[in-house]
Amino acid sequence: MGKRIKPVSRIDKIEQEINQIVGEFFYQKRELLGLDEGWNPNLDVCENKNEITVEIELPGVVQKDITLLLHSNRLEIKGIKKENLPDQIKYIRLEREYGPFRRFVFLPQAVVPEKATASMKNGVLTITLKKLKREKPKEHMVKIQKEKE
Repeated sequence: MGKRIKPVSRIDKIEQEINQIVGEFFYQKRELLGLDEGWNPNLDVCENKNEITVEIELPGVVQKDITLLLHSNRLEIKGIKKENLPDQIKYIRLEREYGPFRRFVFLPQAVVPEKATASMKNGVLTITLKKLKREKPKEHMVKIQKEKE
């Protein structure tokens, strides 16, 4: 017996993949062209059965300078790392980046925005997102009435 096809779920998956590819493509192009100023903090995304977790390295960024926004299946992390460089010192080498940053994370599945949590420890921001459970439609039997004469 062949595999049962669920067209709606396949369409949803294809749409999510297209949105992710297109979104990442345009965001990367903006970066390459220098249209986005700032720096690009590193991040990891992982998931388990119930949650998606995003960890982003933000050393030196103050918690109040970070904004998290959830848009359907996309997480936006933006903020600013303020410069704290004394004027009297001449730097020989300066590799740490400062200024505004903005990262988009395209999520593999829809999440429940109200259940999102975030915490910061040792310069790492951890965002935990609860996956939206899609319930299977319940079957309901409809009785066919006898024809009226």
